[in-house]
Amino acid sequence: MPSVLGLMERREARARQDLESWTEVLEQAQAEVNAARERVERARVGREELVSVLAEESAVVTPVSVPPGGEAAAAGGSSGSGAGYGERPPVWRSGMGEEVLSGLYREVFAAAVAASGPVNGVELTRAVDREAEIKNEVEKIRHRAYALEKRGWLVRAKDGRFTPAPGAVARDASPASAERLRPSGATA
Repeated sequence: MPSVLGLMERREARARQDLESWTEVLEQAQAEVNAARERVERARVGREELVSVLAEESAVVTPVSVPPGGEAAAAGGSSGSGAGYGERPPVWRSGMGEEVLSGLYREVFAAAVAASGPVNGVELTRAVDREAEIKNEVEKIRHRAYALEKRGWLVRAKDGRFTPAPGAVARDASPASAERLRPSGATA
């Protein structure tokens, strides 16, 4: 008959082997997770770089195809108050004007330029002639403003209000074209 102490030592040895086996499996899984995380990060960076390059290319082509009035349809194919799902704005670089922006991004930027000071999401929503009482509409506009901020077109203050980035305001086109976006003229 085996001793109780001997049984417990064998049980501990089997448990230690199980622990070592599972630790090895865990380390292999962690290595796979780390490799997958790196692939995701490389794919994300590659996608962002491609989007940036394509945006720069379209920025070079877009001004040529825009009629003098600047009323061309957005990349999404629609215009007017239904527009807004155009391509993401390019990263702002010196010399770029609002003509490289499409759809609702252009309207939001122009509204921020036309404002007499910092504007919040509700004010921007009204300025682009959307229903500011509908929370979803405000969030759509705020989302566009955040995207413009990330790309260097707008600056967001701590209180959440937006102003045009100092260099992003076009010398001659932005304020005038923004005036057309104010609902019912200058009064309201």
